[in-house]
Amino acid sequence: VAHQVMPIDRSINTTKYEKIVDKERSVAGKAKRAAIGCLLAYLAIAACILSMMLAAAIYRPLPSELGVTWKDRLRGRIFEPFTRLVYYYPSRLCPNALCMLHWTRLSIKSLTRLIGPWFDCHPDLLMETSEWDGVKALVYHPRKQSMAESDGAIVFFHGGGFAIGDIKMYESLTTAMAKQMSTRLFVSVEYRRVPETVFPGGLEDCEKILDFVIANGPEMYGIDPNKIVIMGDSAGGNIAAAITQRRKRRGAKPSILGQVLIYPFLQMSDLQSPSYHLWQREMEGLSFVDPLSVGFYSLWYAGVDVNAHPEYAKAATQNRHASKEVRTMTAKYMNYSLLPAEFRDDLKSSGEMPEPIKELSEHLTPFLTNPDFAPLMQPDLSHLPPALVITTQFDVLRDEGTLYAQRLNASGVPTQWTHYAHGFHGMLNLHNKLQIARDVIANITEWTMKLLRVSTA
Repeated sequence: VAHQVMPIDRSINTTKYEKIVDKERSVAGKAKRAAIGCLLAYLAIAACILSMMLAAAIYRPLPSELGVTWKDRLRGRIFEPFTRLVYYYPSRLCPNALCMLHWTRLSIKSLTRLIGPWFDCHPDLLMETSEWDGVKALVYHPRKQSMAESDGAIVFFHGGGFAIGDIKMYESLTTAMAKQMSTRLFVSVEYRRVPETVFPGGLEDCEKILDFVIANGPEMYGIDPNKIVIMGDSAGGNIAAAITQRRKRRGAKPSILGQVLIYPFLQMSDLQSPSYHLWQREMEGLSFVDPLSVGFYSLWYAGVDVNAHPEYAKAATQNRHASKEVRTMTAKYMNYSLLPAEFRDDLKSSGEMPEPIKELSEHLTPFLTNPDFAPLMQPDLSHLPPALVITTQFDVLRDEGTLYAQRLNASGVPTQWTHYAHGFHGMLNLHNKLQIARDVIANITEWTMKLLRVSTA
């Protein structure tokens, strides 16, 4: 009997098989996604724990008076530890001073770019990089001369301990200042830095730019050479003060119309003033300008090889770099009794003068007593240009700026001293983040433009 073999419908079996496989794959996929989710959750928890441990490890309380607005205080408490992680701690791991310097230059320049603003332009303000008399400068001028309120000029010298800053790092600040100060010319100078070029190389570069502006500014930009205001922060304030003194000494004409000294570095003989002691009490371990950095950079400026002798920088913070004769001379100009009473809260009894390091103090004596290097050491401050001197509470340089402003005023120089009790050294570079920094720029603008208007009248 023949049996008829029914054909097997394989499509049905295949479909069932595929459904089973798809179901297994779906279950496996869900399990895999659940596992990945659990792993990510564990990683997130671990990251949170590590972040909290890191935050606890690096936590340092900031001075309660730092910052005016709650936003300033909040941003300061975020930015300061971040700066320590990126710049301060790594620089302390460097094997020598040169490594520390190069890391500091790189990290601070990167931080400045990160902070921004990334795009900051003005349709009526032109900006260009030029080289005048062999010195690089960032030049701002209005698209049309008639757009400027004043036919004056501003020449700005950046800070950075004579070692760190440059016109690129300061571009955000100088752009903001140039936009607010409606003059026909605003120049930011790229002077040579230490240790590649020591005193007086950077000072002479700044004088070259100033002389170029005086000689060529009227024809190139339509400025009045009698209406030039020079300004600088920190080391740049030192240069601005020194230039006004040097021009007076030489009888150079035309006279500088005004000088703006922003938390200036004015002497190096005494690194034990009350403002240095305030740093020890309130700011040690934080990323603010510290005495050791002042020692390193200023010694480099004086031609001392602190890469070979890093112990000299530490000695400078103890005033062992200055001879007893120099310290006695400096005491006339760093007279703590003339400081405001609240500044003297951190005054400590100096006791006996520490024994100076002979070879170091002998090398430094001609620098420490030279007003071109240390403008505070100038005995006669009369007949200098009107001055705006800005100091901040949380700054090792607070006292010398204060005393210089007092001496200028006592010498008959029209002087406005403005102290920011909630400010800190270097805060202008955070002008787009901090209201207090914007307030300082507004103050500088108001003083400068008023001086230019009076000179026009």
